Amino acid sequence: MKRHLLCHRSFKEVGIEFMDLYTHLVPVYDIEPLEKITDAYLDQYLWYEAEKRNLFPSWIKPSDSEPPPLLVYKWCQGINNLADVWDVRENESVVLLQTQLEKVYEKVDLTLLNRLLRLIVDHNLADYMTTKNNVVIQYKDMSHTNSYGLIRGLQFASFIFQYYGLILDLLMLGLQRSSELAGPPSLPNEFMRFSDEETETRHPVRLYCRYIDRFYMILRFTEAESRDLIQRFLTENPDPNNENIVGYNNKKCWPRDCRMRLMKHDVNLGRAVFWEIKNKLPRSLTTIEWEKSFASVYSKDNPNLLFNMNGFEVRILPKARAIQEEFSQKDGVWKLQNESTKEITAQAFIRVDDEGLKKFENRVRQILMASGSTTFTKIANKWNTTLIGLMTYYREASVYTEQLLDMLVKSENKIQTRIKMGLNSKMPSRFPPVVFYTPKELGGLGMLSMGHILIP
Repeated sequence: MKRHLLCHRSFKEVGIEFMDLYTHLVPVYDIEPLEKITDAYLDQYLWYEAEKRNLFPSWIKPSDSEPPPLLVYKWCQGINNLADVWDVRENESVVLLQTQLEKVYEKVDLTLLNRLLRLIVDHNLADYMTTKNNVVIQYKDMSHTNSYGLIRGLQFASFIFQYYGLILDLLMLGLQRSSELAGPPSLPNEFMRFSDEETETRHPVRLYCRYIDRFYMILRFTEAESRDLIQRFLTENPDPNNENIVGYNNKKCWPRDCRMRLMKHDVNLGRAVFWEIKNKLPRSLTTIEWEKSFASVYSKDNPNLLFNMNGFEVRILPKARAIQEEFSQKDGVWKLQNESTKEITAQAFIRVDDEGLKKFENRVRQILMASGSTTFTKIANKWNTTLIGLMTYYREASVYTEQLLDMLVKSENKIQTRIKMGLNSKMPSRFPPVVFYTPKELGGLGMLSMGHILIP
């Protein structure tokens, strides 16, 4: 291993295939097994050392302490526990910017990467990791030397990316604020915690979280700060006909009165925050696109804060802004408690976002496509696993998403039709529903149902 890491600088060519997920293709790399073992060893070592030395601050996700659904809940709690976050008496505003870093993997420059890696690891390791990306890639009968961009199939690619992402975080947050968010090296801050309130309120950026290539940022502005930022933005990008409202992304999945109200001040503030962050990212490394972002503004005109994260659509409504009827005990709603006063100060409404629906639909498509000559029980088992996976992940969010419930019924129907086709008959008398839902021990297929519609 060690000899490989220190001396090995020319590697076998890497094969690449594409896995079709129906919405997009994912590259799958085929790497020589012996090299893979060395890489896996290096990966373990890098992550172990990074963990021991607190290289990565708490805002870098995914992490072991918050599996995805819990991360969404914690993020809602964290927003709710910021100092005076819902207070708009003096025209303050809160902006939640969520966006995606574009083409980060493709734009990784290997020379720059080598320089960056040398800051934290021995130069031999840095050279090994860089050279490992600089290999010949083979696809069918074409080959090409990868001199630019990250190969995501390497075992240590996760480490490289999170470290490279950390550099981009520092560019966006600035060194001062990043160190305040992270806390001192000897005593790092917990996720979304500050050492004291003064440090928290010193700067507009209050929270930050990056989940691989997506990031979320919470900013809070006083009236003067927001005015100043909008002014700067409009000087550079004048808007004489108030066209900024046109093309402002909104959350169409919520009823109309729950979406963001497109008031002139709020729209300009949302766009100005996006513009400000975009200007901090050099085009050669990565950029952010307005089409794929959403800036939700909470202000005196806008009582909701909206975002989506890890497959959940969330709408936070503070108690102070809720009409009494709205603030009631319902399913599909999280109560958010203020930690110091122990009072419920806001509630988060949740549902499954479009991406989550798409993933489920595509998984069912995959089952149907792959079940050429498979046995009936296997098809039913695959359906069961997918359904249980969906339900355990989304839990109460799934009940409040009508599209999902419709899709469950349709998908269940498709699976059953596929099984019936194997018997060459769709006649209900030959194939009553009981055949599907009876447990295996009694001779059925043991299929689970969420739609309940098909069970007479």
